[in-house]
Formats: sequence, structure tokens, C-alpha cells
Amino acid sequence: MSIPSISVIPPKHKIEISTVSGYAFTQENLAYGFTPSPYNDVLIADIEVEPFPISETPEVATLGGLVLQPDINVIVGTQTNSIIQQLLNSFVYTFNNFPEEEVGSGLVAEGGQVCFFDPVTILGGTNTFTVYNCSVNTATVQALDKGARSQLFIFMHHIDGTLTVLHKGYIDLRPSAIVNWSPGKTIYLNSDNVLDTSPTATSGHWVRSLGFCVPNTEDRKRIWFEADSTYLRII
Repeated sequence: MSIPSISVIPPKHKIEISTVSGYAFTQENLAYGFTPSPYNDVLIADIEVEPFPISETPEVATLGGLVLQPDINVIVGTQTNSIIQQLLNSFVYTFNNFPEEEVGSGLVAEGGQVCFFDPVTILGGTNTFTVYNCSVNTATVQALDKGARSQLFIFMHHIDGTLTVLHKGYIDLRPSAIVNWSPGKTIYLNSDNVLDTSPTATSGHWVRSLGFCVPNTEDRKRIWFEADSTYLRII
């Protein structure tokens, strides 16, 4: 019986594999902003729609009759919605069935006055509050218990029993609701209890920062309202 022999035969075929470039997204540091507006309908700036190449086209790679061509484009979409408007609207408060007789007479229908919820002053001439255990009244710098020690709001309106106030945010004021409006200036209450870029300077009055005037191209008395939690009393 013969013994089989093993020998090495030189290869008759070979396979050539060309490497294919890897892929990576090019990072672009994009920042998005919005135009300050009191209408709470702002959207994040749209991203322009255009083909965005991931990388340069690599050379074609052939493997056993299969052709690999990794020429890929990614289409960048547009931002069509934003949570900014919901965030701004969350600071507009409404109180249903707020009694007319418990809305201060100084809070005019046009709105724009700084107000506070007053747990002491009975505006309707009754002995007790009827619904919310408070009235809403104009903030006055002459007394500490008339706004200095309370959260402040912008009175917007009282319609059909519904009280609406702004806790913080953008608002366009009627011209008579603010004095000396000037872009970028901090706003306060003056000695007449009207918004002003110059605070009261009278002894015994209190002073609080209430926001700032917002630059705009619409000739509006636009402000960002946000009352500081601290106050100073002038000696």
C-alpha cells in the first residue's frame, strides 16, 4: 500500500481587496436664537435644507464581482416647532371667576400696571374675600406691604371674570404704562407707581429691579418683565 504524499502547489488565483474610506459627520457649531417677542409664537431659526456630504467620495472597491460605492448624502431637515413658545406661555397665569369687586380700581382695562395679590385689602367693601382669599391691587412704592414683600406681576386684563397676569416674559406696553423707555435699560417703579427706567428716590420708598427694555425694530415699548426677589428701602 502506497503512502499519500502532501505537497504545496503555487496559487493560480488571487483576491485583491481595496480598503474603503470610513465615514464621519463634520461637526458644525451652530447656535440658534429667537427674536424677543411678546406674542409667544417664536420658533428656532430654520436650518437651510441642502445635501450634506458625509465625506469625500472614496475610490470604488471591487470584491469578487461586487462593487462597493459608498457615495452617501444626508439631507438635513428643518426645525418647524419649538418649545420656546410653550415655555413663555407657562408664565401667563389665568384665574377664573376672579370677582370684579376684588380687582383694584387702579388696574385699567388696557393693562400694563405692576400688581400683586393683596391678602389684606378688601376692595369690594365686604368683610371676607369670596373666592381666592385675596384681591389684586396696584403695587405702590410708598408701603412695604404693597408689593415690596410680594411676588409682582404685570396686569394684562380682567375679562368675563377671568383675571390674566404675566409672571415674567416679553410684553409690549401701551406708551402711558412706562416712562423713559430706553433699549437695554433696567426698569423700576417710580414715585407715581409707573414703570420707569429711573427708580423712585424718595425717602421711605422701596425699589426693586423689574426687568429691562428690549430693543426692537417695531417702535414698541417692549420689555422683559421679571421682578427681582429682593428690594431696597430708601432711608
